[in-house]
Amino acid sequence: MFQRYFVERFRSELIYWGIMAIVFMFFRNNVQTISTLIIVAGAFFAARFSKEIHHSGNGVAYFMIPASQLEKLTVAIVITSFYYFAMMMITYIIGNLAGTFLNNLLASLDFFPNALFHHSSLQWKYFEGINHNFFTFQDAGVNMQYSAPFFVGFLLSQSLFLLGGIYFKKNQTFKTFSVLILFFIFLSIVILIEGKLILDVTSFTGKDFENWDSNLFANAAKIFYSLLPLYFWVVSYFRLTEKQV
Repeated sequence: MFQRYFVERFRSELIYWGIMAIVFMFFRNNVQTISTLIIVAGAFFAARFSKEIHHSGNGVAYFMIPASQLEKLTVAIVITSFYYFAMMMITYIIGNLAGTFLNNLLASLDFFPNALFHHSSLQWKYFEGINHNFFTFQDAGVNMQYSAPFFVGFLLSQSLFLLGGIYFKKNQTFKTFSVLILFFIFLSIVILIEGKLILDVTSFTGKDFENWDSNLFANAAKIFYSLLPLYFWVVSYFRLTEKQV
């Protein structure tokens, strides 16, 4: 399965990662932009990974491969999550090296004004901030906080869009994103209703949670979000099995 993927998509993979390296040349020192690019581009990558199963000709060829559903899904998970993230880091290194070299080369030329290019040392700002958070829930009023590590958030995003790519036949990325938006809207409404009925409040503030154990909340949230990718991978397995049947 791995050999099939890289043999069939070698050229497209080479072009894709070449483009990513060029993009990193221009945004090599912007940690937030790099993180956003990894999440957004990864979502498209994961959602479109299984598009061939929705086409009659390619789908028949895919399901006739002598491999189990678990093996096929394992390959999809490894490529869309771990391989993709590793390649993003490699292309960031290449883009950072090339961008710094090109910048210093142009800065040494008298043709360009100093305001455009100036000599700078090689920096690894993204690796310096590699422990930055995917999101943070915090309320200073009660000192309640939980921060999801970026890689956990990345795995969660990839598992969601991989499931969407298996589930939806067309426009997988757009439909998966739309479902997420509707889910968060529904969840917000449920939280507001529960807050009004249970806590008898019209809005949430830090004082509403004064009796909560912040460490218990943080640990529960950490376990919950860490297990979510595994849950969506399991759902993807059953969905792939149904698709094959």
